[in-house]
Amino acid sequence: MPYFESHDGVPIYYEDQGQGETILLVHGWMMNAEYWWQKNFDALADSHRVVALDLRGHGRSGKTDAGHTLAQYARDIRELIETLELTDVTFVGWSMGTMVMFEYFDQFGTNRLSRAVFVDQSPKLQYDDDWPHGSPGEFSGIDGVDITTNLTYNRPSVAKPFLKSMFNEPPAADTIDEMYAETTKTPTSVAIDIFLDVVYSDFRPVVPTIDVPVLLLYGERNDIFPTDVGGWLEDHIPEATLVRFERSGHCPFWEEPEKFNREITSFVE
Repeated sequence: MPYFESHDGVPIYYEDQGQGETILLVHGWMMNAEYWWQKNFDALADSHRVVALDLRGHGRSGKTDAGHTLAQYARDIRELIETLELTDVTFVGWSMGTMVMFEYFDQFGTNRLSRAVFVDQSPKLQYDDDWPHGSPGEFSGIDGVDITTNLTYNRPSVAKPFLKSMFNEPPAADTIDEMYAETTKTPTSVAIDIFLDVVYSDFRPVVPTIDVPVLLLYGERNDIFPTDVGGWLEDHIPEATLVRFERSGHCPFWEEPEKFNREITSFVE
């Protein structure tokens, strides 16, 4: 199991397989690399080098109390890229992983990156009068605090409905239980800290500064982001292509993996 140690001593787990141009996979909130990319990692590694990490506090990475911000997660990824001496990277971020990518752009620009792939994420979660593309139900900071309170005292009551809502066709109950078990590899305190940072972030100013080609992979049957945030991003990123997944919700890589893998492979090549 490969690890590298961050500058503040946190062991960061990653997987590294294949040869060719590098695809870097970054998972979402409370998730991990091994479980959530299981339908994509080997398929993409048939023709490319694929690197996937567990963000600090997630999966097999170190369970530190410190550094659970998008800014620190982006710095961890920068350290991974430098440690492995990666160049011309295609950065693929799903959900919160895309927010980490926005933060990376803000800190480091597109240095060492050649392309980016956003998988079903908005640059801002909170809804307001000039932003209709946040989470559903006119989501606000107060809603975010309510979610963290419920996470503290009854985590399954938040996590299991959230998992179900990520899919166009929700998996069977035993699969949801399995997915929930995977999320518990992230301590509740970590989940709360990074969730609040995501809730109060707004990366809309970063969007037009992105100067590499961007592929937007967005589910059409989506309870997490029900508005056309993919279309908004396509209009505001200088070089962007939107691919819609008609049979997917928030997880097109899981519900339509063959199409997902094909689109990324074609984009890189």
